Amino acid sequence: MKALPLLLCSVLLCGCQDREARAENAALQARLTQLEAQVKALKSEQETALPLDAQSVTERAAGQNCANALTRILETFREDSLDDRYPSAAQVQLPAECVDLRVNWVSRSERAYTFTVTDDSGRELARQSGGAPTAAPASGG
Repeated sequence: MKALPLLLCSVLLCGCQDREARAENAALQARLTQLEAQVKALKSEQETALPLDAQSVTERAAGQNCANALTRILETFREDSLDDRYPSAAQVQLPAECVDLRVNWVSRSERAYTFTVTDDSGRELARQSGGAPTAAPASGG
């Protein structure tokens, strides 16, 4: 008879331990699922954020270098001009950094500019803007 209560207690104790272990396992599994989702998200973000190869990195760097050099030329011209303006199309000479790249003027005026630098296939490598867009002339009243 003494063995029966002892056996009953051990069965109940094992049952409690099983429930606790199952709860811990479920919590660990939920945490693991969450971490796997985070890793998957980081991998997909990294794939979209980073270029696929060294060639792509080099091309983007060359495009940005061209854009920076051209911006320096445009800003230096504006600072040196008496009327604080950017050069006309005829006055712009592309820097050596832009060899083998294409500069496409999105907009250009005496007071503002925007251009893109693309590779031979037309893929945009860099974009720069400067100045302030010209405001519409005020009408006299």
